[in-house]
Amino acid sequence: MDPPFRTQTAIIASHGAVAVGHADRIAYYAEPPNAALLKRAALLAEKVGAVERTSRVGLLGPAGRAAEVPFTVRVTVFRGSGDPVPGTLRALADAYLRLPQRRMVITGAAGAGKTVLALELVLLLLDRRQPEDPVPVRIPLAEWDPETSLEPWLVRQVADTYGLRTRTAHDLVTRRLVLPLLDGLDEMDGEAGSSERAARALDQINRYHGLRGPAPLVVTCRSDTYERLSHERGGLESTAVAAVEALDSRQIRTYLEHTLAARPHAEKSAWSEVIDNLHRLPAGALSTPLRLYLATTVYSGGRDPRDLLTFTDPAEIDRILLGRLIPVAVEASAHHRYTAERTMRWLTTIATHSPNSAAPEGDSSPADDILLHRLAPIVGLKRVMSIQYGIAILFGTLSVLAVMLLTFDRITSREVTFMTCAGLVWGALAGGTGLYKEVEPVRWVRPRLPAGLARDLLRMDIEETWQLLVNKDGLRSGPLLKRVAKAFVVVTLLFTPLARWLLPAATWGFAAIFVAGMALMTLIVRVMAWLLYALVSPVLLLWELSFQEADTQPVQRPGDPLRHDLRFSAFALAASVPWALLWHPAAMLVTFVAPWTANRAWMRYRVSAAVGWARGMLPLRPAPFLAWAHRAGLLRVTGRTYQFRHRALQEWLGAEARRRAALEGLAGSARKRSAGFDQRLLSARKLAVLDPSEGSFALALIAADTRLALHQRIMAMEARAVLHEGRGELEEREEQLATLRQFAEIPLLEADSYEYRWATDALTRLDPPTGRDLLTRLVQYAAAGKGSGDIRLWAAMTLTQLDPGAGHAALTHLVHATDLAETWRVRAAAALADADGQR
Repeated sequence: MDPPFRTQTAIIASHGAVAVGHADRIAYYAEPPNAALLKRAALLAEKVGAVERTSRVGLLGPAGRAAEVPFTVRVTVFRGSGDPVPGTLRALADAYLRLPQRRMVITGAAGAGKTVLALELVLLLLDRRQPEDPVPVRIPLAEWDPETSLEPWLVRQVADTYGLRTRTAHDLVTRRLVLPLLDGLDEMDGEAGSSERAARALDQINRYHGLRGPAPLVVTCRSDTYERLSHERGGLESTAVAAVEALDSRQIRTYLEHTLAARPHAEKSAWSEVIDNLHRLPAGALSTPLRLYLATTVYSGGRDPRDLLTFTDPAEIDRILLGRLIPVAVEASAHHRYTAERTMRWLTTIATHSPNSAAPEGDSSPADDILLHRLAPIVGLKRVMSIQYGIAILFGTLSVLAVMLLTFDRITSREVTFMTCAGLVWGALAGGTGLYKEVEPVRWVRPRLPAGLARDLLRMDIEETWQLLVNKDGLRSGPLLKRVAKAFVVVTLLFTPLARWLLPAATWGFAAIFVAGMALMTLIVRVMAWLLYALVSPVLLLWELSFQEADTQPVQRPGDPLRHDLRFSAFALAASVPWALLWHPAAMLVTFVAPWTANRAWMRYRVSAAVGWARGMLPLRPAPFLAWAHRAGLLRVTGRTYQFRHRALQEWLGAEARRRAALEGLAGSARKRSAGFDQRLLSARKLAVLDPSEGSFALALIAADTRLALHQRIMAMEARAVLHEGRGELEEREEQLATLRQFAEIPLLEADSYEYRWATDALTRLDPPTGRDLLTRLVQYAAAGKGSGDIRLWAAMTLTQLDPGAGHAALTHLVHATDLAETWRVRAAAALADADGQR
């Protein structure tokens, strides 16, 4: 019998047209799906409906309503696009079902409602679904590595998310009884600006074919990203583009009136003023479902929405709404134990550190998908792996000591010391050879066993374990030999001093030989275990094929993989103990299982949580916190992954984190007394642009630093006065001017006060009338002393630049001043001559 797939060139004829193309995997089943498969498709449809209705409630609220998002459908043709077909949310299913190939790309700006549109399309198609129709399944694209073909990845996603056995998911996908709605093509490359992964994904999607050509599917993507991809690489084949448009004033009014109908009277009155003055809002201020949701959420609980009418920039509205969302969500949550400050800090940590940085090489997944077992890169992967390695060594050592207690009747202290050293070596090698950057949880399934056997038994999916352990443990010679050699050398060097300390009577040579021998024996046992598993696995796989996995597995939620992984680890450890008690040689099973359990995904999660909590980056229990954030409307759930409710929130958190980091750096530079004055003043001025209050405080510290020269402190005062003037803070500005006036008047009272002229110079720029008055007084009444002539001449010449007439009079006064030395009168006469020449 031919395999269901093969690489071939397809020649497809339909309605008098012939299409020739190449596809990697083409389904060509001749027989229709059988009744059993259709029954499983119906079961999948029920699960998808339950999940998507829950997702809808999470996005829109229990009584929420999606805005009537308008869109225009254009079928892609050779020369541009076809005729536009307008529509709204309710007519989306009709527009899709009318398409010849049932292939659509939903495009729109950020926050335009693409995900909600795709979700509504799933529910509408499910309502109209006939038994033979494919089941619409919405799948986020962010976690997909496009080096893998689309079809096997779809099989895995359907199986993992909806609790189907792999074989059932495979049959449903290959017979095209699954209609994939691929959400977020633009999110595959994060914020880097590159579209490399999205372009490769587009190529893979174009190769997703069926019996009659390109298979039906739906893709969502931002408009600018899809236009760029279409221009550079070409768009999706045989596809219609549904461009989501901005909401008009009528649709905005309808949405607000429906959403706010149950609000208190005072709140509705305030919103009525906003609704009646929508034309006063900046263009596009509430033109997307995201902005409408943010506005109605933030301005609730007595907060005045008329604040929106004071803004002039839509970007400013976005920043304000996103900045207030988390405090409002925390305040609205009943019995919450998380503060707004901690919630902001923890979510910022997640938003700015990619959980997928431990993904396989070549997979540059962004931080859109939040997986509980991939928190280690957020808090420091090397740190987490080091701690986990130490735990594996401890487990290995304890397991060896436990075996010794079970095996020997009498134990001497020397034997305990010897076995402790052996246990440390065993734990180091067994733990090190099984420690990887990425650890996937073990998947459990509930089997449907033959008659006569208990139906509630749990067992492991052997086929997946083969892929997880054998392929990743590196039975290929290159990786295996490299890992074994590295582990042998490192353990020998590290544990030789320990063995010398535990065995005082031994020489260094004996300790080194002892450790090397133990390491070699450990590696031999480890390799034998690998080979034994490789020999036994085919038998176990054949045994597995005699069973039928139940298709009634529960839908996977974010915490399920770790729970399954913990259950299996506990089951494996508990199952090995009875064997060790009944048959002493079988006690070696405990020494294998103990380090293995320490390297599992659940342990990686626990260690990551502890490290993140110690560093202030994550809560001690991330799983309950993420579940709470989902209930609070800050995150959404897609299968076993969390995602931020909208990418705009994630991007804002990232931008806010970068802004705070810049503020901290500038504030530290401005306050660092050992730094140069120019650097401190420049940092304070930059800080004032980003955060005026912090900038003002930094300038005040510089102005109060008595170790600086007086003119430097006066420059800081002037910069602070300019800052307050720009912000309209007149009282604070007047305080700075008063201080400068005090400094400027010192030359009137004291001799040798030439440096204080910087204050007068600053006043001439900040307050010209006061500056001219001070200059005139300095010319006439500067205190007698060594520097008085210089100050009076400088004042007269400066006054000449501001007011030539007053300056001419001042210089004339100095020429005839009898209390001024002859030298200064001569210089004043020269300056007067120059001024007359310029006039």
